[in-house]
Amino acid sequence: MTHYIKTAAWLFLLALSTLSGITVAAPLEHAVSLFGKPAYPEGFSHFNYVNPDAPKGGTLRQSALGQFDSLNPYIDRGVPAAGAGYQYDSLLARSWDEPLTKYGLVAEKIERDPDNHWVAFYINPKARFNDGKPVTAEDIKFSFDLLREKGSTFYRNFYLDVDQVTVTAPNRALFKFKHNKNRELVTNLGQMPIFPKHYWKDKDFTSPGLTIPVTSGPYKVAEMSPGRSISYQRDPNYWGKDLPVNRGRFNFDRLNFSYYLDSSVALQGLLAGEYDWLLVSDPNHWQQLLSGKDQKLLKKKGLVTETLPNSNPQTLMLTYNTRKPFLKDPRVREALGSALDFDRLNRNYFHDLLHRADSYFSGTDLGAKGLPSPGELKWLEPWRKQLPKPLFSKAYTPPGHDHNSKRIQRTKALALLKEAGWRIKNNQQVSSKGEPLTLTLLLTNPEFERYTIGFKQGLKALGIELSIRTVDKAQYIERIRNLDFDMVTNVFRHTPSPGTEQKDHFGSAVAELQGTRNLAGVKNPVVDDIVGRIPTATSRKQLLSLVHALDRVLLWEHYSLPLWYQPDWPLVHRNFLKHPQQTAPYALDMSTWWFDKR
Repeated sequence: MTHYIKTAAWLFLLALSTLSGITVAAPLEHAVSLFGKPAYPEGFSHFNYVNPDAPKGGTLRQSALGQFDSLNPYIDRGVPAAGAGYQYDSLLARSWDEPLTKYGLVAEKIERDPDNHWVAFYINPKARFNDGKPVTAEDIKFSFDLLREKGSTFYRNFYLDVDQVTVTAPNRALFKFKHNKNRELVTNLGQMPIFPKHYWKDKDFTSPGLTIPVTSGPYKVAEMSPGRSISYQRDPNYWGKDLPVNRGRFNFDRLNFSYYLDSSVALQGLLAGEYDWLLVSDPNHWQQLLSGKDQKLLKKKGLVTETLPNSNPQTLMLTYNTRKPFLKDPRVREALGSALDFDRLNRNYFHDLLHRADSYFSGTDLGAKGLPSPGELKWLEPWRKQLPKPLFSKAYTPPGHDHNSKRIQRTKALALLKEAGWRIKNNQQVSSKGEPLTLTLLLTNPEFERYTIGFKQGLKALGIELSIRTVDKAQYIERIRNLDFDMVTNVFRHTPSPGTEQKDHFGSAVAELQGTRNLAGVKNPVVDDIVGRIPTATSRKQLLSLVHALDRVLLWEHYSLPLWYQPDWPLVHRNFLKHPQQTAPYALDMSTWWFDKR
């Protein structure tokens, strides 16, 4: 009877809290996981993918491409310096061997409403900014307000489901939600960087610049040569160095980044001893490094090559800007894709090292396969009349994949263009108004131009003129922010647990905003419905059905053409750089490496 009364009283208070906005105390947690329980229990000593006894010291010299003019990576202005994210701690720290679990960092404990109407973060009493001042709940509220009001387009939309933030105690910040449907909102808030109110309250957060700020993270800027190099020094007084989430991490005393014009120049810089570590993005360079001649050179220079497993979806896409009149029709976009001869490109330029992508999430269980499953049909059937018919009856195959059917694909592409209202005149596709179908592909690396020759020739055979425009990184970023392009190659940054960020990638609400990540300009009610449901998924199985459904709609509407992906991270580095034997599957976490020159 006593138990019944207590239960009834708890339910009454819980209902009252929902109606009145009062928060009822909930158990304090050391971590939050989207599905299931955290893998690491309270009181754990370190992550499994680190060496807790890794020595501290040494310098890690790395490369970067282009230039920089800002130390603030959280706004839509300027080009942030490589490594700028090391300056700031977040409320929670992610474990990179779980799909989506976060553990205490600036927030020592988390208090969650069982019905997901609110969350409270308790600040670690040891948390300090690098000027020695303590981090308080006021700083948490200030950081949230700052990002939502003055941060990048991504941050201004990422936290839309938060109603208000209240400081209930010097160490407790309470976030109340507009509704309880967004199940990942707590983990999203956990990745929020923390800024010092006493430093930023009288400064313009929206203005890029190179003034060294007061920060909270493990590294702070030591010196820089604007646009050419930047160095970070590990803060010996960093407050969080002994936390379980940081043990075995941030082992280098110094992080140096040197800037190069392009990847070929950067590779030569590595071979010349100018820096120590490189993630090889060009398969042609990788093949060169693996050749007998270069292997001898690498050994002489004290360099080694290796590959580490990559479980993240990292598909390179060719994205079409559907805001442009010529690219609004999906039939035109599908026809363009047929001009890409992937097999020939892979054979002639990439030594067959690339894997053809057939999904926005290639190489992972997030990608749609075969025909829609019953779980996917639950989300797709209500929209059947608005969706392409083949979506329900055919497995998606990216155009331009099989060079043996080149003639068949060209015939289909010409038919699609004709259906869309284009006709051939003087060997050129023209509209009913006589406008020629001419497009521009925007690039930032001049080396990529040679990879586009075949694509340009394929389009020429269809009567389409393609111009290749290569610009420097600063101009490239500015044009992307201003949506000033026809086509661009890009990677949509997905995690192993897609969520609210999908609205920023593909949602109608952000399609016309400066700085949006919705590069294609997707405005599709089906997509909006699915991406709105993804953060509400109650199980991994349901999440996968939603992501698969989203993948199918995006693919069959031809907003982007999947190009290729690599299932591993190809690396070349000095032999005195070491990493744990067990590496993180969901991140290339350089913070776990160390310097060993014995």
